[in-house]
Amino acid sequence: MADEEPVETKFGTVVAALAEGASATSTQIARLLDEVGRDERALLHRMVTLGLLQEAEAWRIWARALGLDFENPDVFDIEAGVLNALPADVIRRHRCLPLRMSSEGLVVAMEDPLDLIGLDTIQEVLGGPAVPVVCPPETLKAGIEHRLHAGKGLEGLLASLDLANLENSAFATPQRLQEIAGEDAIVELVDHLITQALRRKASDVHIEPSNNVTRVRVRVDGRLETATRLPKPLHPALVSRIKVLAEMDIAERRRPQDGRFRRDMRAGGQVEFRVSTLPGVQGEKVVLRVLDRRNVELTLDRLGLSPAYADVLRRKSQEPNGMLLVTGPTGSGKTTTLYGLLAHLNSEDRNLLTVEDPVEYELAGTTQVQVSNKAQRGFATALRSILRQDPDVIMVGEIRDQETAEIAVHAALTGHMVLSTLHTNSAIGTVTRLVDMGIAPYLLSPSLRVIVAQRLVRRLCADCSEPFEPTASALRALGWSGDASGFRRARGCRNCRERGFVGRIAIHEVLVWNDALARALSSGKGESELAEIASLSGFETMQVDGLRKASEGLTTIEEVATAVRA
Repeated sequence: MADEEPVETKFGTVVAALAEGASATSTQIARLLDEVGRDERALLHRMVTLGLLQEAEAWRIWARALGLDFENPDVFDIEAGVLNALPADVIRRHRCLPLRMSSEGLVVAMEDPLDLIGLDTIQEVLGGPAVPVVCPPETLKAGIEHRLHAGKGLEGLLASLDLANLENSAFATPQRLQEIAGEDAIVELVDHLITQALRRKASDVHIEPSNNVTRVRVRVDGRLETATRLPKPLHPALVSRIKVLAEMDIAERRRPQDGRFRRDMRAGGQVEFRVSTLPGVQGEKVVLRVLDRRNVELTLDRLGLSPAYADVLRRKSQEPNGMLLVTGPTGSGKTTTLYGLLAHLNSEDRNLLTVEDPVEYELAGTTQVQVSNKAQRGFATALRSILRQDPDVIMVGEIRDQETAEIAVHAALTGHMVLSTLHTNSAIGTVTRLVDMGIAPYLLSPSLRVIVAQRLVRRLCADCSEPFEPTASALRALGWSGDASGFRRARGCRNCRERGFVGRIAIHEVLVWNDALARALSSGKGESELAEIASLSGFETMQVDGLRKASEGLTTIEEVATAVRA
């Protein structure tokens, strides 16, 4: 409004800054300010409530007017050491929350960043500097509740446990172990460890006994990091509780065991945990593999395949028969890739059946068979039964032995599309591996269609990665013939918890089987000769695909080099 007096001459720079980002006139802001008793923070809440400002934008504007930084973190990603840097009573009294460490000191979100007395108290408790920042009130409230609950959950649980009573639990009877595993504090402690692992998006949880402590580590984006250390007397109770959940033999401590359990999440969906125990000198080590189906998108477009590779898989999987294999080490995403193909093939006019150990994802429209040694239903036995069910597409979770391989090859030769995985290092190596398993080349050649080898590499954080130009000689040594533009490197910021990476992506090599390769295999050619023949048809190694993704700024050269060597 041209006839309105400038806001800054009336109420100061804070309200002036608010006016810049709000869909309100100076007169409206003046009236609202009077309504809230000229309290600027109350004015912010009022403007957000009325829809004149988005919450995050309102507090970002206010932070800018105060000359402070604005942060809106995921409170569950705050490191435990940082979260516990301030005592609960200080956090509760001054409505503040530690966020991260910086070169200038501990970064602390404060409800009132102009509260100098509160800031002095924080710095006195820390014995060092604190940097106040602004964050949205709802984020701050959730963070404070999380901190107070987490502190109570872990510290309170440990305080409530009778460690002296647990000291001899390693020698307890099965009945006593069952009682200990059902105690409230132990149940809550295991639940707390599981919840923290899920919040950190961990793929595995390792519970490892040593001389003095039990170390709990989680694998995040392929890297292990310590989550917490617990008193050693707790270890037998923790193991017993997990065995109860996984329906394992609680009294058996001398043999490795496997089990699984599921957890229903409040956000919807289920998370499955595959449990493995391994007896060691200091006690049983427990590893929980986390299978979180809630956020998995089983489509080829979401698997990180280049458009050309995705198109090849779509075309080849549509053929009436043959074998399509996915290879790589444990944890490289092979099963997820197979499910992406199954989802693509899943239609009313196809009969899809799978045999798996275990069934990792439930796919509507398919019949899925779980391998069971107790029921004498192994891969080979289940596969024979599946062939009598008139399948169009068969997915075999893994080819582990000659018998399973032979049945899969014969199925591919007799009118079925067979999808499966192997543990090999490369696409070419898969062919020689099958021959070593006893599959005759004259049977293998007509059955093969495509072999995909893959690895997972960490994805660069989009918020903090920076441009990086590698030397031409370094790129040549890696086999990269393109230019040096587009490459980036990790730096680290609060959003990635100073790692420089968030999540993972897959890199691939796709070998399309052809007549030239079939003739070479039949004549006894080795891997190197097969690789040369494949390259004449446009085959590119996984390293090339990885470097291409690095040149697009998705990952780093170092990540690719490490993954390809693995």
